[in-house]
Amino acid sequence: MPRPPTRADLDYHLTTLFPPVRPRGHLELRMIDAQPGEDGWIVPLAVATALFDDPAASETAYRTVKPLAETAGSLPAPRNPLWINAARYGLADAELRAAAEVCFDAALDALPRLGASTAVLCAVAAFTERYVVHGRCPADDLLDPAHGKDIRA
Repeated sequence: MPRPPTRADLDYHLTTLFPPVRPRGHLELRMIDAQPGEDGWIVPLAVATALFDDPAASETAYRTVKPLAETAGSLPAPRNPLWINAARYGLADAELRAAAEVCFDAALDALPRLGASTAVLCAVAAFTERYVVHGRCPADDLLDPAHGKDIRA
């Protein structure tokens, strides 16, 4: 019979978890291919591109997320308070939601300047309205039926 897990086992397991964005000489965006739908990758790719490639959107994103570094503190993910709040609450956390709203708005403003197609603009706008504005994420769509909510909302 195997022994029950120990605190050391849990601590080791936490070292095997990776944040969804890792700097590796480039930014590894580990969540893009995990989005629902055949074209779910479009929104994270478009938003990341806009926030990095458009100078105005970049500046807005920097000024918006810089205060979050204070929340994160000096501990690395997954042990810092910002990471824990993001994992536990997502956009239900008021500070993270406010930052996401500003960043998505900046991306939406930047995408036309970067030559994004109407389809990309519509996808980002629809995602922003369905999820970001309401403090939700795509996983909430899976949880809604279990909580008796209308999944078509």
